Amino acid sequence: MQGFNRYYPPDYDPDKHSTLNSYHGKHALGKRAHKIDQGILVVRFELPFNIWCGTCHAHIGQGVRYNAEKQKVGNYHSTPILAFRFKCHLCQGRIEIRTDPQNTRYVVTEGAKQKNEEWDPEENGHMVIDNAASTSTAPPDPFASLEKTVTQRAAAQSTAERLHALESHNASRWSDPFSASRALRANFRDKKARIVRSEDRAEEVRRRFGLADERVSLEAMRTPQRGSREAEEEGRAWDEARREMERVRGEIGRKRQREEESVGRASSSSASSPALKALHSRLSLATALKRDPFSSALASSSPARPTNGSNPGGASTGAGIEGLKVKRKP
Repeated sequence: MQGFNRYYPPDYDPDKHSTLNSYHGKHALGKRAHKIDQGILVVRFELPFNIWCGTCHAHIGQGVRYNAEKQKVGNYHSTPILAFRFKCHLCQGRIEIRTDPQNTRYVVTEGAKQKNEEWDPEENGHMVIDNAASTSTAPPDPFASLEKTVTQRAAAQSTAERLHALESHNASRWSDPFSASRALRANFRDKKARIVRSEDRAEEVRRRFGLADERVSLEAMRTPQRGSREAEEEGRAWDEARREMERVRGEIGRKRQREEESVGRASSSSASSPALKALHSRLSLATALKRDPFSSALASSSPARPTNGSNPGGASTGAGIEGLKVKRKP
């Protein structure tokens, strides 16, 4: 885990100590570099093959890992030769394995012996199927030669077809180099003209809105003279803008008037209903009683009970209002 919060002692001087490791006298790799002054670094080494330990004569399998001391012991041309020293986990015997860049392999040099696992079929009485890869003097296998020839012939045929297709395509497009070059140059000029026109339009828009990089001249900022063509065009533009504004205001006013008329018709139709009138008077009386329950003038303000023929729905409402009695303090 990377340490984000580091403690810097009071006597830490960045001019003298580049890092905290140098201040504490430690290496960035910790205990793995305790022999770094001798050119030795502790690494994790895995056995590349099976070996027999030379001290306890025990068998150690391929892939067993050890903490080995890695050290450079020489060079093969410009490639370093590395030595890996470690202890046997059974008897603590020292074992050293070195790299062999010349033969691209590992070699046991001390404390152990590599297990020989090479197997020759001829020595064991078996039939040799193909030894052309191992012995250069052996006669070639006729079946392998035939398969190789057929494979190479098929690959060459497919490659030749692809090459012929590419050559024909190239010849069809560049049979006349002058015409092809002229078409390319015409296409380039056309693209360049479109780019220039687009830039001109963009520059015109920037100039109209005052976004150009150049400063606007004083002539462009002055008001046009009376009677000139620019003044007439400006006056026509102002007249059109004024008419458009008046038209929009008229539409807004007419829309508002229509809405008010529709609301007025709805309110007049609802006000003419006797049931709503009785409800309105009942609510008004209840509100007055809540505000001043000792007023004697509320009894006279109660609405009269309508007849059965005038409003059958409002009769119950009037009866309920007449049934209210005002309590007075003794």
